[in-house]
Amino acid sequence: MNAAAKAINQSNLFSGRFAEMRLSKELFALLILMFALLISSLAVIVVTNEDRLSFSQLEQLEQQNHQLKLEWGRLLLEQASLATPSRVEEMAVQQLRMRLPVDKDTYILQAK
Repeated sequence: MNAAAKAINQSNLFSGRFAEMRLSKELFALLILMFALLISSLAVIVVTNEDRLSFSQLEQLEQQNHQLKLEWGRLLLEQASLATPSRVEEMAVQQLRMRLPVDKDTYILQAK
């Protein structure tokens, strides 16, 4: 058996005497600090990932907002073109068969 295997075999971790090991205060504090460092580094990874996802979603929503504003502008232009007086008059003549009144159909009412 080589020296490394002999050292592992004789260590407290592998000989079933782990419960008998005594940790010094410094080693215990070091383990606690390492555990806290591990937890905080994992938290940084999670928060960074959430930040990236949120930023991606924000960019998508801003792009959707831009598209909706463009569509709103097109709809306003279409409404303005459909509501012109000449178009309304043309539609009234064609679809409703309306016409401008002639002089004989016009009556003037006077208050007494």
